[in-house]
Amino acid sequence: MSGDVNPFAPPETDPELSDAFRIEDSTRKPASLTKVAVRWFLVCSVSAAPSFFLGQGASNGQFAAMTLGVFVFAVGYTLLDYKTASTRIRQKRLISITLRVVYVTRMLLTLFFPIGMTVDLPCGVLSLGATEFLFGSTAVQTFPGAFLTTLTQGVVLNVVLAIYGLLVIGVIMLFSPLFNSTLGRSTVKSEQ
Repeated sequence: MSGDVNPFAPPETDPELSDAFRIEDSTRKPASLTKVAVRWFLVCSVSAAPSFFLGQGASNGQFAAMTLGVFVFAVGYTLLDYKTASTRIRQKRLISITLRVVYVTRMLLTLFFPIGMTVDLPCGVLSLGATEFLFGSTAVQTFPGAFLTTLTQGVVLNVVLAIYGLLVIGVIMLFSPLFNSTLGRSTVKSEQ
């Protein structure tokens, strides 16, 4: 045999990343803080509707505490989105698509009210139980208790959304090669 060439080795190619993993063209101007804030206040307000409906009875009408809790999450999301919008990970199509799918799904679940309740109810019961376990059965009927319960439910819902986001990433990664092949794009760069 001439040389040390393995006849069973695959041809040398440069693997090319799927479009889902590419960094988007960042020629567009980043959104202003006001636009980001409006988006997140809208998302958080709409998404909180089923929880407000369920929480009014449990918290004895602590509307201000629940509103403050939603406001804290809206401000947090706004700052996080605004500060990380130009980072490399946020420029990847996979992350961009995943974030859109997760939060659009969350808002759609809220708009289909009975379905949104099935997501919010277990999270609300868990956060209500945690507050009552830590501070007593009437704690949720006070401003600090209702505020803490709202924050706890927000964290629990975000954990659920993060798990859903991981599933979305898995589905995108699974079907990304299929989309590339149907669009005529190759996932492996050919030698020329």
